[in-house]
Amino acid sequence: MNTGQTMLVLGAFTMLSIFALNTNRMMVGSVEFGLEMEATLNAASIGQSMLDEILSKSFDENATQEKIYQATEATPENLFGTDASDEVITGIDSLYQSKSKYDDVDDYHLYRRVVRDSRLGLFYVIDSVKYVEETTPDRSSATQTFYKVITVAVMNQSLPKQVNTDQVIPVILRDISIYRRYF
Repeated sequence: MNTGQTMLVLGAFTMLSIFALNTNRMMVGSVEFGLEMEATLNAASIGQSMLDEILSKSFDENATQEKIYQATEATPENLFGTDASDEVITGIDSLYQSKSKYDDVDDYHLYRRVVRDSRLGLFYVIDSVKYVEETTPDRSSATQTFYKVITVAVMNQSLPKQVNTDQVIPVILRDISIYRRYF
């Protein structure tokens, strides 16, 4: 083999190496994107299930037995969370005890749950509940109203991350619970 042929072989190996690296980079990016999409869909599904569970409960502890006609009769926001009549769930609920132990929407304030997925690992769910104004439901209310916004945040290590950081962007779902006092 002469010098010219050796140079051609080295050039071919260099081009093959560059092609292999680019193909590998493209495949890894594709797998990562696929996992992010799967995690996002699972997180949205888990969050919607949580919202459905919360919205199936009574609007307020004071409205479980009889109707309330004034918003001031509802539970003040500083008393949101489990109340004396509910069994306390300590730590993170991975057994979904909330379904049987909570009876109204505001019991879920600051409630935490872990959902295990066989492929993507653990999904962490955190809920919050707050009163909002009737005419502008995107604004918090300083007093009780007949409108409560439920926010569910779902996190998983496979969700998309913020640019230039490794911080996961949570999937956030919101819905409004409305008390119909005249029905």
